[in-house]
Amino acid sequence: MNILEFLRFSFEALKDRKLRSALTILMVIIGSGLMVSINGMGEGMNAYVTEALQNLAPNVLIVTKAPVIRTGSGGSQTNPTELNQGTVTRIKQIPGVDDVIPVIIRYATLKVGGQEMRVTVTGVDQTKVLKITPTLELEEGQFVSPYDATGLVVGHTIKQPPGRTTPLVRLGQVVTLEYNVIKEVTGVQKVETKSRSFVVKGILKEHGVGAAVEFERAVVISPVAAASLFETSGKYDAICVVTKSVDITEQVAEKIREMYHGNIGVMSQKSAVATIQKVMSGFSVFLLSIAAVSLIVAAVGIVTTLFTSVIERTREIGVLKALGFKNSTIMVLFLGEAVVIGIVGASLGLIFGVGLGYILLNLPIGAEYSVRITPVYSPGGLLFIWIFSVIVSAIAGFYPAWRASKLDPVVALRRE
Repeated sequence: MNILEFLRFSFEALKDRKLRSALTILMVIIGSGLMVSINGMGEGMNAYVTEALQNLAPNVLIVTKAPVIRTGSGGSQTNPTELNQGTVTRIKQIPGVDDVIPVIIRYATLKVGGQEMRVTVTGVDQTKVLKITPTLELEEGQFVSPYDATGLVVGHTIKQPPGRTTPLVRLGQVVTLEYNVIKEVTGVQKVETKSRSFVVKGILKEHGVGAAVEFERAVVISPVAAASLFETSGKYDAICVVTKSVDITEQVAEKIREMYHGNIGVMSQKSAVATIQKVMSGFSVFLLSIAAVSLIVAAVGIVTTLFTSVIERTREIGVLKALGFKNSTIMVLFLGEAVVIGIVGASLGLIFGVGLGYILLNLPIGAEYSVRITPVYSPGGLLFIWIFSVIVSAIAGFYPAWRASKLDPVVALRRE
């Protein structure tokens, strides 16, 4: 009996128990499918974030303020590093620094024509913004000057939100930015609403991926307008440091850390990509381990199915042994059923997993801030999951197959 005959015999045996076999195969499909979809989504998100960061100018450092460190007594770091004009001046004096661009980033509600949208508001010198994101382009209009108190540039997604057939904002239109702030008045905290009107002077082009895509969902105003609107008191949320050469970027980053004794955040493109890849890899492994549990559950189902099959076919096993079938042949016949379950389940699981990955990454959740991320499925990764699923199925079927091969033919033939 060759391998094709073994598989045909196993397939026919499974057909005799259609419902039980189908449910067992379904468990394998779900287990392997989850592994495929999670792996593809993880790789897709990793690729998206990496490409987004790599579209930043390679000679740009992102400086952030030092986090507040909590002490054991419930206190905090006494002198946390704040970003202000003094920080900008000091960093400018470091050899190798070409330019220093402070940034204010806050959240507000954009109101226009009776409609509103939650947006990110970025206050930055737009005459220098291309030094940070060289791929940024205008679809129409122009960037606003550093001291323009009323001009505003909107991203393409804000101009044309997903699901709308007509633009939300147009060039030259007056819009309002509004946000709430909690203030303490005579010992009582009160919510105060701040708002200001702006004129749309520019609309950014649509970008599918990269650093510029972050501006698609942002409103960009001048640093002067941002400081006034959000009352930042001369403080910044981040500082972009442009170095004179990519080769000295890491050296400049180290000098900034030394200048502030490590009490300041400095992130280069290289370190950011490495950190994010490390985090994404760890997260993907965690999710894959959860998906693997479902495959193990499927393996338990295979054991149950084959044990039941052995009990139901005890007399048949006795007949086969009486006809001269060896123990090894009986074992392979039953093991073949587990392999067929694994092959069918893993194959359908690949299709199910690929489709599930695309569906989950395109769900209409938070449409205003939707990001186009495509899952990435490598042939090697798919082959590994397929082989892994088949091996797990085969291992699950090993013990029931062994039990079947060890049945006493005389006892088996007496079984009703």
